[in-house]
Amino acid sequence: MEFTVSDTVYGPVSLPAFIRPVAEVAEFQRLNHLKQLGVARDARFTGAQHTRYQHSVGACYLANRLLDSLSLTHPVSEFDRKCVLLAALLHDVGHGPFSHMWEKFVEVYGECWKHEVSSVRIVDGILRRSTDLSEQEIALVCGLIRGDAFGLLSPDRRFLSQIVSGDVDVDRCDYLQRDSQHVPDIISPSRPFRTIFDRARVMQLGNESILAYDLRDYALIYEMACARQTFHIRCYQDPKVLAAELMMLDVLHESERVGFQFSRNGMSERLSKVHNNLDLFKYLDDSIVDEIACSQLAGLEKAKELINRLRNRKLYQDILLSPVDLSDEVEEFNRTYVEPLVRQTSRHIRSTKQWFEKFNVNFYACNGTGNGMVIVPAANAGEVATMIGNCATLPASAEVKDYILYCTSEDVEVQRACKHHFTNVLNAKIES
Repeated sequence: MEFTVSDTVYGPVSLPAFIRPVAEVAEFQRLNHLKQLGVARDARFTGAQHTRYQHSVGACYLANRLLDSLSLTHPVSEFDRKCVLLAALLHDVGHGPFSHMWEKFVEVYGECWKHEVSSVRIVDGILRRSTDLSEQEIALVCGLIRGDAFGLLSPDRRFLSQIVSGDVDVDRCDYLQRDSQHVPDIISPSRPFRTIFDRARVMQLGNESILAYDLRDYALIYEMACARQTFHIRCYQDPKVLAAELMMLDVLHESERVGFQFSRNGMSERLSKVHNNLDLFKYLDDSIVDEIACSQLAGLEKAKELINRLRNRKLYQDILLSPVDLSDEVEEFNRTYVEPLVRQTSRHIRSTKQWFEKFNVNFYACNGTGNGMVIVPAANAGEVATMIGNCATLPASAEVKDYILYCTSEDVEVQRACKHHFTNVLNAKIES
């Protein structure tokens, strides 16, 4: 029986039957309780309630759609299709609560943990338990998720490594479309990004096969680069979203400080260590904030106060956007207070040009005689597309590199005084 869902972006989606038993395991169902955009809803974007479950199913659907397109001119085995679709479906199962914020939280406690590491460990267990995949298939699925499957594939199949983990892949295509639907008025693509897959082809470069996109879709792929930058500026790293993230991190740090532990089925672990216990991690989701709010553990008063503020959108107030780092000045200022009154965070968002220039993406076009296709590398694609009239002047986002200062107090007068103080500090620093 096919696995069928009604998707908010694509409508009715049907996937091969082998998807069903994998999608039904607890580790994957957990993604229903992880919001794709973390705390963005708490900050200002009320529609940002879509989940990593929906995104993962969407990425799997796009992978299937892309393979259908490629198979029209290049045979794709059932072995390869199964591995690619499972990798697309399961690529995010290692995510912690509140999107990438959980990685920042864990890092403070001395461990540079990335969700991809847990994803591969979890996927290995899921596939051994819920499928009859061979060792070779499991290794390929995990390699596709890690982004190092290239060496596991024969030269004529290496295009598969670009589908799930690449600069233009089903993961990025889905989240940009899905985020734009749930957080409207951020971007307005000329047409759906997923249509780039309809004309994609497998091309030969030397003795290897590569994934290439129709040069006529160059402008839309460039729009994807613009969309990513725009979303970072206006949503993912919007000052209010970063304020909510700082507050949620403070909730977690306060919980860690007083010894709060996450418990299920007789297992218990500090929040910063839960990811190391996969049997416990599969129960950890965004509802952890509710558990903290309801906990009777002594010392959680500050964490509960912050949770209440988040729920009422009484965020840390951004008081200054600085082009230079003021962390030393902030630290000195806070020494006179029992708790930090001013906090600083930073954001560095590359320009569209900086990001697009690093794209590992190829295009194809008819050769001069019209009797075949030639590969056009990304570095030359814009110029060629313009010459043949397939690309008008495209917009571009500038680089953003700044520091944002927040006042943690709700008192308007305190906020005003902090803003005045650090405006003077910044002016003096710039003048010197």
